[in-house]
Amino acid sequence: MNPLSLLYGAASGARNLVYDTGWFTARLQAPVVSVGNISVGGTGKTPFIIYMGEQLKQRGISFDVLSRGYGRASKGIHIVDPEG
Repeated sequence: MNPLSLLYGAASGARNLVYDTGWFTARLQAPVVSVGNISVGGTGKTPFIIYMGEQLKQRGISFDVLSRGYGRASKGIHIVDPEG
C-alpha cells in the first residue's frame, strides 16, 4: 500500500472524528448540496450543476453556486453578477 494513501486515510479519519464527536461543528442557514469528487474532470459535474440550477429556478428556489474554479490561481472571493 502506498504510504501517502495511509497518510491521507489517517488525516481524513481524524477530520471525520472531530466532526462526529461534535468538537467542531459547521452550521449553515440553508441546506447544502455538494457535487464533486477528487477525480480529474470529465465526470459531468458542470452539466449537472447547470441542470440542477435550472430545476431550482423553475421552482422559484433561490440558490448559490460556489466553485473553486478550474485552474484558478487567484485568491479571495469573486462575486458573480446574478444578472449575467
